[in-house]
Amino acid sequence: MKMQTERLTVLALVCVALGAALLYFGLQHTVTVWIDGQSLTVQTRALTVGAALAEANIPLGAFDRLAPPLEARLPRQGVIRLERARPVQILDAASGRTHHLYTPERIPANLLAQAGLRLFPADRLEWNGAALDPAERLPEAPAYLLVYRPATPLEVILDGQRLQLISARPTLLGALSEAGIRLRAADRLSLPADTPLTGRPLQVEIEPARTVQIIADGKTHTFPVNAQTVGEALAQADLPLQNQDYSIPAEDQPIPEDRIIRVVRVREEVLVEQKPIPFKSTYQPDPNTELDQRSVVKAGELGVEVSRVRVRYEDGVEVSRQSEANWVAKEPVDQVLGYGTQVVVRTLETPEGTLEYWRKVTAFATSYHPCGFKAGCSYATASGATLQKGIVAVTRAWYSWMRGQRVYIPGYGSAVVADTGGGYPDGRNWIDLGYSDADYVPWASYVEIYFLTPVPANIPWLLP
Repeated sequence: MKMQTERLTVLALVCVALGAALLYFGLQHTVTVWIDGQSLTVQTRALTVGAALAEANIPLGAFDRLAPPLEARLPRQGVIRLERARPVQILDAASGRTHHLYTPERIPANLLAQAGLRLFPADRLEWNGAALDPAERLPEAPAYLLVYRPATPLEVILDGQRLQLISARPTLLGALSEAGIRLRAADRLSLPADTPLTGRPLQVEIEPARTVQIIADGKTHTFPVNAQTVGEALAQADLPLQNQDYSIPAEDQPIPEDRIIRVVRVREEVLVEQKPIPFKSTYQPDPNTELDQRSVVKAGELGVEVSRVRVRYEDGVEVSRQSEANWVAKEPVDQVLGYGTQVVVRTLETPEGTLEYWRKVTAFATSYHPCGFKAGCSYATASGATLQKGIVAVTRAWYSWMRGQRVYIPGYGSAVVADTGGGYPDGRNWIDLGYSDADYVPWASYVEIYFLTPVPANIPWLLP
């Protein structure tokens, strides 16, 4: 019996604990709090809106707007909306007075009503320089400065007609632009363009300018002007005559009937033209420079001939040129070049073995063979040797000192200078490679000619 009593006691305690847990968790709610358009999810066991905000540490200002009210029970849908009060300034552009509010209201029309300002359809409300829709909610901001511009009635007299306008723009120019009336720089207004609009009726008269065509700087410009003479029109068009410029008609003449004015731009230049005077070159032997190389013993200097010329241009086209003076500012100095006379013997590895050479010359190579002549076959050469591979021909100028000279040409082999030819038409260095008819190979390319030792007693330091 005692054991049964203990079991009942334990069961009762468990039931009490379960009931308390169910009560604890059953009272917990999920609430979405919208603060100035931003959502916040809150877990709470509070029963009222105020208790839920306090439990979530969300402060409430005296001028803030709350829905549902603070003392209301938590709504079934679990949504609380809080709109913070913000400082709002409304500048009345007509009176210059600023109205100060501290309110959670975000609808511009309602803000004007709170400030005691009446809004009419043509009035304008601005925030940050941009027009506002009075019925649209303002974007969230820490504070607001609104500008209220009441509409101003305007009477515009243009070309004999009276136009009735109403505008909330800040200035007369803005009102005219809003109405599609575009003013040109030369148009005349009876009131300054920056006249402020304060809501009081205004009358303004516009005197339009007349256009002229001005042909200047290669272009045709159309300008509105209020002018009587050509000079006045050019000044108003910001195209004044300068220096030697002239206009057609002249600037002191009335504007022509066709209202076309031509401006001729005139400028003069005094040119100092320099023309080089070439120097001459002389040659002298240089024992310190290698054969077929050049050295500058003395550098040449160009002379300078100077001319002073006055050139007149009209509209960019030269119309006259007058030479005023000519003189030699600097005489040329002749150049002295040294040609090398130092012979250096070098070696060359070839398929024929190691060869010694004392001169290397670049030349254009052609080739010939006995029966390759138009007149028929000929085996004779200038030296009397029979034409075959190993016989090469050069110009007569070279042959006079190269006759019998042993040479080596890569791709051809060793040879002896033993014949003459007409050379190449443009005068370049030239060599004709001899072959027999049986082994003829055509050539038409540049080659290196290696002159083999021994070094001859008489050497032409400059190749003819």
